[in-house]
Amino acid sequence: MNIRFKTKIRYDGREYSDPSELPADVRAAYDKAMAGDAAQTKVVVNGQEFANQNEMPDDVRKLYDDVLSVIENNGEVTLPVAPRSEPLITKRQLEMILLLVASAIFGAWLFVAK
Repeated sequence: MNIRFKTKIRYDGREYSDPSELPADVRAAYDKAMAGDAAQTKVVVNGQEFANQNEMPDDVRKLYDDVLSVIENNGEVTLPVAPRSEPLITKRQLEMILLLVASAIFGAWLFVAK
């Protein structure tokens, strides 16, 4: 999967790739515009272009939301923890472990008793 976020800011015939490149007065106008719905966006997912997130089919929107959540969490992914459907060890295995431990203790006791 290829994820790229591109920002192109065009102002007064010039193109800027990052808001930090804008002159101070233009930057203030940019920040004000970004706070509202004045920004023009387009979303491209796997080569398919959408005018906004609402145009995406459900499966593409899910992928888009998942990618954004990873980016918002600084690349950290938290996998859901599924509850265990079965115990870590079975009752029979536990009995065998206890038998081995008891045998070892009994053997050590016999060795010490001599």
